[in-house]
Amino acid sequence: MSIVRTHAVLFVGLLVGACASVGTPPAAERGIVVTGTGRVALRPDTGVIDVGVEARASRLADASAEVARKMRDVLAAVKALGVREADVRTVVYAIDPVAEPRQAGDTSARIVGYRVSNVVQVRARTVDGLGPIVDAAVTAGANVVRNVHFTLDDPSRAEAEARALAMQDATARARQIAAAAGVKLGRLLSATESAPVRPVARMTMATPAGPVEPGQLEVTVSLEARYAIEP
Repeated sequence: MSIVRTHAVLFVGLLVGACASVGTPPAAERGIVVTGTGRVALRPDTGVIDVGVEARASRLADASAEVARKMRDVLAAVKALGVREADVRTVVYAIDPVAEPRQAGDTSARIVGYRVSNVVQVRARTVDGLGPIVDAAVTAGANVVRNVHFTLDDPSRAEAEARALAMQDATARARQIAAAAGVKLGRLLSATESAPVRPVARMTMATPAGPVEPGQLEVTVSLEARYAIEP
């Protein structure tokens, strides 16, 4: 009997200890935790577009030569507008065989030609400069125009402003929670920022058939802030 009682006492002691651990969180976990968000809207200052040449021929050498010739003219026309070398980069160079439709009983496809594509991404340092770039590229022989979008050349200033607004929002929320709970808000214990959201305004344009409007972009910063509760 004594042995059984001893085991029972130990079990109760462990149970009480476990309850005490669950009911009293560590000091580092106490406090008020909130999420603050800051948003800054502004007009984009940079335009980006993909332009290029695609050709098809029965011989690969002919398709490649046509694309190379026209692409040289396209790049010369774009750079003549003052676009820097660093603002032009190849995003697609592809060679695709073209097969004729299979007939009943065919075991393999017959290659009847080749399609060659060469596309570059061009960055305009002003939004208004995007239209002339498209016009010049198409006039020079580009038959691929797509992925028009607008962005910010340097988003760091907008992110800093959004970050300050996020911190202000977090502090205001924490004060509201403390007031509602009837406690006194203490010092900031920690702040963890999520990756800033840098939106890009996108549109699709098949031909340079009119003006494009960049609108506005919104840079968003969110952070989690932990505040102490003063006794």
